[in-house]
Amino acid sequence: MTTANAPVLVVGGRTTGLMMASELARRDIPVRIIDKSPGIDPHVRANLLHSRTLELFQSLGIAEAVIEGSFEEHGVCLYAQGELVAVERHAPVDSAFPYGMSQSQATTESVLEGHLNRLGVEVERSVVLREIEERGDRVVATLEHENGSTETTEAPWLIGCDGAHSAVRHLTGCAFPGDPDPYPYVLADVVVDGKLEDNFGYFFLHEAGDLFLFSMLPGRRRLVSANLPPGHELDESPTLEQMQALVDERGVPGLTLSDPRWLTTFRIHYRLAPHYRQGRIFLAGDAAHVHSLLAGQGMNTGIQDAYNLGWKLASVIDGIAPEAWLDTYESERKQVGAQVLAMTRHATENAELFANVSQAERDRLVAHTLIPEAQRVEAARSLQELDIDYRGSRLCVEADSGFEGGPRAGAQAPDASPILVDGVATSLFKQWSGTRYRLVLFGGHQQSMDEVRKVAAESVERYRDWIDAFVVVREPEEGWGDVVAIHDAEGVMHDRYAADMPCMYLVRPDGYVAYRDRNASSPKPYFDRVL
Repeated sequence: MTTANAPVLVVGGRTTGLMMASELARRDIPVRIIDKSPGIDPHVRANLLHSRTLELFQSLGIAEAVIEGSFEEHGVCLYAQGELVAVERHAPVDSAFPYGMSQSQATTESVLEGHLNRLGVEVERSVVLREIEERGDRVVATLEHENGSTETTEAPWLIGCDGAHSAVRHLTGCAFPGDPDPYPYVLADVVVDGKLEDNFGYFFLHEAGDLFLFSMLPGRRRLVSANLPPGHELDESPTLEQMQALVDERGVPGLTLSDPRWLTTFRIHYRLAPHYRQGRIFLAGDAAHVHSLLAGQGMNTGIQDAYNLGWKLASVIDGIAPEAWLDTYESERKQVGAQVLAMTRHATENAELFANVSQAERDRLVAHTLIPEAQRVEAARSLQELDIDYRGSRLCVEADSGFEGGPRAGAQAPDASPILVDGVATSLFKQWSGTRYRLVLFGGHQQSMDEVRKVAAESVERYRDWIDAFVVVREPEEGWGDVVAIHDAEGVMHDRYAADMPCMYLVRPDGYVAYRDRNASSPKPYFDRVL
């Protein structure tokens, strides 16, 4: 049978796919999402939510639900040969979520799926993608249902969010160059009794091999270890007794494992798709990039892939943006995937190296693992994915207008609080829950707002399909109509945006600065250029 379907078919119903479908659905784009599994996987491989991801969840209105029952990750305890070397505390980052949160991936997926359901979209479970063919202005896909029946469906766009073994990537013939790590790993989701701080991860470097204890939920830990020499893999999943032996050998005395929910073996791969877009087909998340799980970057990167592509594809489908905008998904996000792959590979290979070098070289490895105090904030921002910059993208334009400070085009627009809207204390990000560009107009510390009022009214009229408009005032004023007036009584927002003189910022729907200009007369130069 052949059925007419939504303009977008999302293949894969885990975090990346759920985020992708949600971003399209909340922009009123009909979307169909399928997944080969019968339900949410209770096994946890990704459990760390970074600050930037939590900010995105805040824009969707689900951050509180995701955070419930989680706890903050405050740092790492590093051991070498059973001796404590350092307790490295993460510097809190400049965000409403100053630390990453440890939370079950199953919980995150459950909240995301509930959000998607409220938008009117259900995940079609136990549906397998069997064939893909791109025909002109559409993609034809063959689906197999749980009862064995097949269906041929058509959609103008298809997005593969179906993981490291992506059927979409395979069926399109997209290469996935890279190589596996030489060491086989074992993993356990267990309760660990002993003297461990819930808010800290534990890294044990040992001559027999490494051991990592990642936080999950209070009392539970995810144990990961490269337990065997290269080329010697376990034929089956490890037993609890084998995992206990690894902890006894490489950890600290007094740690007892119990209540195993998952015991498995796996191998780390480092792979990056050469293209994230092939005609009308896209790859996102693990379908486009896989790497080490150290630093918990994978799930977060996939969620942000979806956030980046969702608004662009919606704009193209709505007919207000040119199709060429979709090429910026690959140019912006592939560089992020490559950086994450390189960073996690470097960290993982250094940990594996410890068991195979001299004591002097081990001392140097440990020294290089420690982060100097002066670099703690920078390292924390990188870990929490707050330093991503799309400078150079065709959708980020820096006018030559002499800003001294503030976020430049391509950088993430910073939050600001306290501010007042309609007399209620709030933060800037809480006001940015919409799906369009945000035009932010400043009159400067001492300027009359008459000209700003005029620019705001003209911009809203001209770019009604594109923007939500905000004006930032030092003193409350009335009569702004469709424009949101932000009362910046303490000057926090003026300072963060270097707005000592009249200026404008245009912020993309995904929260990155698209354009800024000291000539606060109109966003027209930006839209003329990118359209």
